[in-house]
Order: sequence, then C-alpha cells, then structure tokens
Amino acid sequence: MNKEISQKNASISAIIPAFNEAKTVCKVIEEVLKLREVSELILVNDASTDQTETKIKKYKDDPRFICIRHNKNKGKGDSLRDGIAKAKNEVILLLDADLRNITSQKIRKIFSPVLRGEVDVARAGFRRKRGRVTEYAVKPMMKVLFPDINFEQPISGQICAKKNFLNQVKFESRYGVDIGLLFDAIELGQKVIEVDIGRLEHKENNEETITEMSRQVLETMIKKAGLIQHKYRLVVFTLDNTLLPQKSLEKIFIALGIKTKQIDLKQKLDSGDITFKEFIKDSAALLKDVPIEKIDKAVNEVEVMKYAYEVIHALKKRRYQVAIISSNFSPIVYPIAKRLGVDLVDCVSLESHNHQILTGNIYNRSANRWLEDNAETAFSKAFTSILNRAKVKPLQTIMVANSEKCSALFLKAGLSIAFKPKDKSLKEVANKTISILPELLAIME
Repeated sequence: MNKEISQKNASISAIIPAFNEAKTVCKVIEEVLKLREVSELILVNDASTDQTETKIKKYKDDPRFICIRHNKNKGKGDSLRDGIAKAKNEVILLLDADLRNITSQKIRKIFSPVLRGEVDVARAGFRRKRGRVTEYAVKPMMKVLFPDINFEQPISGQICAKKNFLNQVKFESRYGVDIGLLFDAIELGQKVIEVDIGRLEHKENNEETITEMSRQVLETMIKKAGLIQHKYRLVVFTLDNTLLPQKSLEKIFIALGIKTKQIDLKQKLDSGDITFKEFIKDSAALLKDVPIEKIDKAVNEVEVMKYAYEVIHALKKRRYQVAIISSNFSPIVYPIAKRLGVDLVDCVSLESHNHQILTGNIYNRSANRWLEDNAETAFSKAFTSILNRAKVKPLQTIMVANSEKCSALFLKAGLSIAFKPKDKSLKEVANKTISILPELLAIME
C-alpha cells in the first residue's frame, strides 16, 4: 500500500460513465466539482440517446471537465476502461451517473481513506429503499461462494482505487463490472474497506432490467469463484425437481388437462399396482391427440429452477459438457433443455403426426431404454447412452439428481450431488448434498 498522499497536493481523477442519465448526471457532476481534491472529472457518454449530451454542455468551459463520447453503446466496463486510460492521476474515483441525492460530503467519505494511505480500495456502503438484486440474489450467493467476504453493498459502483490496480483489471461488461472489481481487488491483494456514506438513492429500474442485472451479476460471481475444470468432463442433471420445479411441472399438466390422471398413475406406481414400464406407457397415452404447439406454449410459460440458467452457462463457459436425463416426455424436456442451452438429452421420445399431433406412442429407439419394469434400470440405460454420446467414462461424470431412482447412478458417477433430496437413501449414497444449484460450483474441484 502506498504512503499517505498529502491532502494539500492531492489530485483525484473522477470518472462518471453515463448512459441515458440526463435527469441526474448534472447533480453528480456539480457535487464532484465542489471538491478541491478532484483535479479532473471525466464524463464518459456511452452513446446516450436522451438529453445527456445537451445537459452536460454547460460544463464544457470548466478546465476540470473532460467528456469522452462513444459513437455506440459499449457498456459500463468499456466506459470505465476508457475513462481510466484518459486519467492523469493515480487516485481514481468511480461514480454512477444515476445518483439522486449524492453530495460532496458523501463523496469525500469514499476517497479519504485512500488519500490517507489507510487502504488501497474504498467502496461506498449505503442504505437504500430498493435493493432487490443485492438482497435477494447477490448476498445469498455470496454466502455460498464467498462465505468469508462480507460487504453490505457488494455491487456498489461508488469506488475509489489506485490507477496501478485498475490497469491490471479485466473489466466485466455492463452489470457485472462493479462486483467484478471487488473480487479482483481481493484477488490482487488490495486492502479493501467499505465506507458507510448514509442513504443513497439510485434511479428505479423496471423488472426486465432487474432480471438482466441479476443474471449478469450472478454470472460474474460464478466466474470469479474460480471454477476450474479438472478430472470431470460431463455434468448430468435430471429434470424434474432439479432443473424444473414440481410446481412448474404441475402447471404444464394442468394446461394439458392431464394433472388428475397423471397423479392417479403416479399413486399406482408408488403403491406397486403398476410397473414403471406401464406407468410410462399409460402416461404417454394421456398425450394422444395433443398438439405439440399446445405443449410448447405450456412449457414456455413456466419457470425453471432458480439459478439453473446461470449455473449451466458457467459450466459451458468452462468447457464442461452438460446433459439432461429424464423419464419425462420429449415435447416437455427438449424445450426446457433448449432454453437452458443443453444439447445432450435422453428422455422418453414420443411419436407424432407430421411433428404436429402426438400419437400417444413411444419411439422404438427410446422404448428400448425407458420401457423397463423398474425406473432404476431405465435411468441406468439412459445414463450409459449419454456417456457414450459424450465419449466420457462414468468417473469423469458429475451426477446431479433429486430422486432416489438415481441412487445407482450416484454409485457409478465420479461425483454425486443430491439436490434437495426428499429420500434419505439418496442422501446417504451422495458425495455431497446441496440446497441451491450454485453450491454445485462451490464444491467442484
């Protein structure tokens, strides 16, 4: 850590990335320019389409004000990178442009510990009315992936750091940039502090933006967790209650008008009145004359398991093969697999008339695997089929399942993960038990 920087001679470069923040950007600029420690303010206009450019013209004659303009929107990561490259000072202050109640006093609290030489990186901790991404997505994931790292506002964009550190960072794009900076600072041995600056108000985002923000932040966290591919090459998931919640499956059956009959068949199977083979054939018959388009609509309207997309995306980025095996039917399984980006699938494949109307029959090639008197044998055959297609050995495989029907597969796989198991026998044969899917990433070695 560098020695204390003289407060009298201190010079800070403030960088404000802005995209369509005409309502608040001037407030942020004015508060920054009140600070004698700031010798330059670099505003990066990331191809705004609102009145941002017009609003900031009044600062053009201020010798401390510098504007960088992007011809096309590049995202926050590139905006910060361009601003840092332009900065002349070693101490860099990063601020969001959508702050409604920021003050010079609050800003000074952020950079003072760095100027005093107490820390390398200072981040703003604050209280806010709306923080659903942080409270419901980021913090729970932090407890799983980074239990020893505790910050009230891990995705705060109000940061003061040294240019030497920032030049070593590979900035994430868009919403993942702020939490990425936190993890990079820790990884590079920076002393990081969180400074309470009181209440801070950002603009309110719509649901679509919040969803996308959560996805990108979680994806960055998963990537920064240090997931490294070692001896395992394939991760196999079951579908029901693993990647697809039970309530979603029930919604599909309700939409197709078969829920009651499906429940009756399941009860007969559980009581031993019918075999697994009979259960599959009778269940398939329930879908006779059902249009595939109707099933597609029902499937597209249900939710997948929480974090399923992010976890599978992270696995694929690390070059793991990902597969799904399911005793459910192809018109249900394949759309879910496609949504999640999974190409390797083995399920009960149903016949249809011209790929439009189901016949209620099962294709022979699928029947050879799935029409067995007990589920364990059927799943074992499907597991073997997937391994052959993926060209991997059982010990190179991670098996993630919820049902005791996969107990035999757990004994074959290199690593077995029971996801929210209801049956004690599955938990007993599993190597690990998890309650949320991202825990899988934390235990993979």
